Amino acid sequence: MDTRLILVEGCPGSGKSSTAQFLGRQLQRAGHSCRWYYEEERPHPLAALKGIDRSKGYREFGTAALIRWRDFVRRARRSKEITIVESHFFQNLITPLLRANVKPERIGKVVHKMAEFVTPLRPMMVYLHQPDYATTMRRILDERGARIEHYIRLSENSAYGKRHGLEGFDGLVQSWVDTRTLMEQLIEDLEFPSLSIDNSAGNWSAYLEQIGEFLSTPFQPGPALSADALTAYAGTYTYRSNTAPRRAAGTTRFGRMNVNRRVGGLPRSVALHHQKEVEFTISVKQGELVLRDYGWLWPTNRLIPIDKDIFDIRSWPFQLHFEREAGEIVAATRQSETTRWQITGQRYPRLAGMTDT
Repeated sequence: MDTRLILVEGCPGSGKSSTAQFLGRQLQRAGHSCRWYYEEERPHPLAALKGIDRSKGYREFGTAALIRWRDFVRRARRSKEITIVESHFFQNLITPLLRANVKPERIGKVVHKMAEFVTPLRPMMVYLHQPDYATTMRRILDERGARIEHYIRLSENSAYGKRHGLEGFDGLVQSWVDTRTLMEQLIEDLEFPSLSIDNSAGNWSAYLEQIGEFLSTPFQPGPALSADALTAYAGTYTYRSNTAPRRAAGTTRFGRMNVNRRVGGLPRSVALHHQKEVEFTISVKQGELVLRDYGWLWPTNRLIPIDKDIFDIRSWPFQLHFEREAGEIVAATRQSETTRWQITGQRYPRLAGMTDT
């Protein structure tokens, strides 16, 4: 593989995070050193809004984005690591600028300059899209619950939303359709390789095979577990306030350890959950483990096996590590291999087994 930068783009709900996570695992299995930057993790080297005075609106936003991409490329050129970045080349740049009524031509100039900056990394882009975006948004509404109301308010209250009379769910869909149109116009102008995939049918095995061919990287399947093996993890788990949270030291982007660094701006003593006790369940559904009602994650999250008793939480930069005693699962611990965005190391005792499938 020749590239050192893989960009994964598309509108919300397109599958960017799960695709980026999958790519990271596959590159690791192929022997590559790589780092996936989850869209919302903090600190993020490409989060352009950081440090900008909101009272000035978005006049500084494009400049801040260019500075961050320039600095990011300077650091990345000194490393042999492959970086996977989702959302920050298109979505998280175009969306706030378009909402602020910045002309598409001006947005295009910023993107083209960013493309110049990343050229030394020989970038490649995977772009995921759905022609019927309203259907995608309805699925997001079902999966992500009340959080969608936040995005509706952002759309309605933006300068762009007020100018175009965008209201409610339909207005939110239209704002993203307009964003998608600009993304697709810009893709045609990019001088580095890109792959556009309409993933409306949900045939992810075929899509991932396409991506593997595009990246010239043969994908290797992860561990396959039988229904009986999966059932061993099913049950109700709890987080108790007297289980002291701790932070994994983690590894920085270039491999240096820093155990003293604060996580997401939170001191060591702040627990992940503010409730005194939180329960969540893990069950088997259609041959997969499903995590439900875990704190601030989506209401339903798939678990993907990556090693013995270790599962990725699909589309999140976290893993669940399960503990056994006398062969039985007794607890799970949330860990992260890369990010310090949230406190990790919480231990979740297993309260009861569950056989529902």
